[in-house]
Amino acid sequence: MLTKLQKFSYGIARLGSTTLLSAFSFAGFYVYWDVFKLDPALSGVVNAIGKIAILVNSIVMGYLSDMTRTRLGKRKPFIITGAPMLALSALLYFTPFYFISIDDKTALFYWGAFWNAAFNFFYGYLLTPFQAWMPEITEPGERITITTLQNISNMLGNTVGVVFSFLVPTLYKGGLLLPVMAAFAVLEIALYMPSVFLIPVEQKTALTPKITRDILDIFRFKEYIGWETVRMLMSAAETMVVALIVKYVSAVIGLGQNLASVVFGIVMVVFVMGAFPFWARLARRMGKGQALTRAAIILMAGLLMAPLPALVTSEALRITMGMLAIILGAIGISAYELFPYAVMADLVHLNEIKTGLNRAGLFTGFEGIPINISQSLTYLFIGYLASLPPFDGYEYTTGLVVWGPIAAVFTALAVMVLRRVNIDPFKQEVVS
Repeated sequence: MLTKLQKFSYGIARLGSTTLLSAFSFAGFYVYWDVFKLDPALSGVVNAIGKIAILVNSIVMGYLSDMTRTRLGKRKPFIITGAPMLALSALLYFTPFYFISIDDKTALFYWGAFWNAAFNFFYGYLLTPFQAWMPEITEPGERITITTLQNISNMLGNTVGVVFSFLVPTLYKGGLLLPVMAAFAVLEIALYMPSVFLIPVEQKTALTPKITRDILDIFRFKEYIGWETVRMLMSAAETMVVALIVKYVSAVIGLGQNLASVVFGIVMVVFVMGAFPFWARLARRMGKGQALTRAAIILMAGLLMAPLPALVTSEALRITMGMLAIILGAIGISAYELFPYAVMADLVHLNEIKTGLNRAGLFTGFEGIPINISQSLTYLFIGYLASLPPFDGYEYTTGLVVWGPIAAVFTALAVMVLRRVNIDPFKQEVVS
């Protein structure tokens, strides 16, 4: 069991990396497309390349950290080296204009592709061992509490990242993009170090690798494969949301960039973070699977409402419909932000009980394969959506009207799989 200070240090670490990831998720596609004026299809390719990089890296780093033997343990060396490199790659991705001419679109494409890939590589390098650490330093009864701490950090980071994303054009024009990204980079490094110093080295032994056995065991683990299928489908829906929401709010709903940043930041805090206690209570009473099913239904309602603002002429009605769609989506996404770490820790723990083998890094890393295949293909599709002709005489693309129902289809498929998977093997032990 961890002390309160140790739990806090582990949970707060995610604030820095989530701020950077949120900036990438919400603005990584948008900034190259709409600010630096790269062709949207090429901007989609830039982001797809990044997801391919983390796909390859996450399982390698998970397996490598399982086998690592140092006086700092298995996971800490990756945290110490990964945090600075993640910070550097994010800084350079968003500031190409200090190093190349952004009017040279070929150079801009290669710069974006390289540093997007570097960011995703080091994100997997850092976060896969970090999350694999969780089942080794915690017990089932404390995981929802720790996950809640992590997700409060995540939501704060997401809020900062979202507001930053809406303000990117203003920051770029005002010469403030570099200092803001530098501040994010410093925050990233500073917040990971306390957990390195405060949390003892894990007591689990390093893995003796048997690659064929380990890979076969992954595919024999029915609960894990089912959960990864859910994650893959939900990842497609969530990627469409985060990549297109900035342009959707400002163009389709019709809020200006600055007002949109404030409104959307408030929605993130009030409805995503505000729903955490509700979903946590529901999970303790009914299980995480039931909570996630209900959350997905609410999310689908919001996604299906997303096209409505484009179909009305009244400004007041357009804003009302758009904000209702966003609020429902935020409440639904909240549960999918809250539970994945706890689900993964429980499944890894269950596998260790069944097999006697501690393979937290392997299972945490393998998760990156279906998720990042899904995200890379989705970014290519998003590039296509952004390239569609304008909608009904408006300046914005038809893709900003149709993305919501498409994402709802992936969410519905995820629910169908989720209902057949038991992700609550320790339900009776899950207490705050």
